[in-house]
Amino acid sequence: MPDPAPPAVLLSEWASTRRLGSGRALTWAQRGDVRAWRSSVGWLIRPDEPEPDSTSFPVIVVKRLSRAGRLTLPAVSLPEWADLHGHPRQRVAAWAAQGRLPAWRSGSAWLIAPVAVPPPWRGHLETAQEAAETEREARHVGSARSGAAGLERHSTPVKRKV
Repeated sequence: MPDPAPPAVLLSEWASTRRLGSGRALTWAQRGDVRAWRSSVGWLIRPDEPEPDSTSFPVIVVKRLSRAGRLTLPAVSLPEWADLHGHPRQRVAAWAAQGRLPAWRSGSAWLIAPVAVPPPWRGHLETAQEAAETEREARHVGSARSGAAGLERHSTPVKRKV
């Protein structure tokens, strides 16, 4: 069974599959002739977006999307997703490379649905009980170390016969 089509691809990849010049596709995107959106990795477009038929006269609205607006897009770049969800970009890139995120490649860019759920990771999985147990273990190890050090300091030196 073939893989399902990704919800978005780079505009250059879309143009290439249709044997269009990337300049023509970029012009269409900038004029609003095709439904495309800017991303940190370039223009993104749905792979099934039809070529314009030159009968529409779009109204171009250029604005920065709010967080809610970005969450409604079919795809964003990995760095944008990291910013949306408050994760370090390096961690997100590692998750994608490990297959722990539902991300896909388009050209040289990683893309992901903005509503994708982050994988579980130690920093956010700890419940209050797990955190308390970890703290208790750390205190126990710390007290054992300080106790051993205390014994060494207060023990009586052994005299050797020469």
